[in-house]
Amino acid sequence: MDPFMRSVWQGMSEQEQQAALYGLLPKLPEGFIFKQLQRFERYGEALLTGIFDYHGKEFVFVPGDTVTLGWNNGIGQMDEATREDLAQALNEIDRELSEADELLNKQMSPVREVSIRPMLAERHTQSVGWKEITPADLDLKEDADIIKQLGQFAASDLSSYEVHEDYRFKREDEHIRIYLFDETEHFAEWSEEHMQPPFAVATEDEWEYLYGGGCRTLFPWGDSFDYTMNVRYFGHLDGSTENKELTPDNQENMYDLELPNVFGLCFLGDPYQVELTVDTNNIILGKGGDDGSGICGGLGVMLGYLPVATYYRNAYNDTLQWSDWIGYMHYRRIIRL
Repeated sequence: MDPFMRSVWQGMSEQEQQAALYGLLPKLPEGFIFKQLQRFERYGEALLTGIFDYHGKEFVFVPGDTVTLGWNNGIGQMDEATREDLAQALNEIDRELSEADELLNKQMSPVREVSIRPMLAERHTQSVGWKEITPADLDLKEDADIIKQLGQFAASDLSSYEVHEDYRFKREDEHIRIYLFDETEHFAEWSEEHMQPPFAVATEDEWEYLYGGGCRTLFPWGDSFDYTMNVRYFGHLDGSTENKELTPDNQENMYDLELPNVFGLCFLGDPYQVELTVDTNNIILGKGGDDGSGICGGLGVMLGYLPVATYYRNAYNDTLQWSDWIGYMHYRRIIRL
């Protein structure tokens, strides 16, 4: 039996799990350090897994599994609040609630059974298009304008400043973070720098498993939208002022959809952003967002946040080039075991 498959892993003792993860270290790139076992719980599911450190970035062990992915259930399992929200949004685009099943199912990946290999997955995503640097990385001649603007920004009260697809500053207390825009023209060029084997980008199948854990519902938490959450652009949906899921370990995560899932992974939870997935033919698919089209269109919470559904597919994915993606795309490195 493979100890790294989910059904076997969950039946092992903590000592056995820890020994198995330590046994991975000789097979991993130099620099990986096993830190600890940690239990994560979300949406009624729980898992004890391992945390690794790699040059300051955390990776978690994700057990493999054979799961059913995709969704084609329509609105039959949705609660009344979600149906009302959906009906109002559809009315804005001159559609009826009776059309909802067809419209929703068309935007989801098809139902299929897949085998997911066990892997290590980076806990947090990184920006594809924006690379953080330090002031010491700036060249006095080539980056003279950036250095000048940095001085002016430091003396101002601004919290952020950006020159489109060039550079940006972000103030965090007394510290200023500096980012430069990545001008790569295609995925192959970008991956040469960021994805040297054994690191890879997840496929759509792997991403849907990492995000939803194999759930059979529209969202990781169910088929209805959760109107008790605190989400970007809408705030506390129930009118409260306290995030009930915040703990001392995640105070920096102010929005519910940014909190760790059952695998200990953190996702963007922001329809304006997408996470990079790539198939075997290097066809790019952004998951978890639609560049905010629904929210910008005034379609309310349910349709505005439909792109964070586990199985959502952007209908305009095929029309986008690498240069269209990178300003709002993020990536997560994985190592398949």
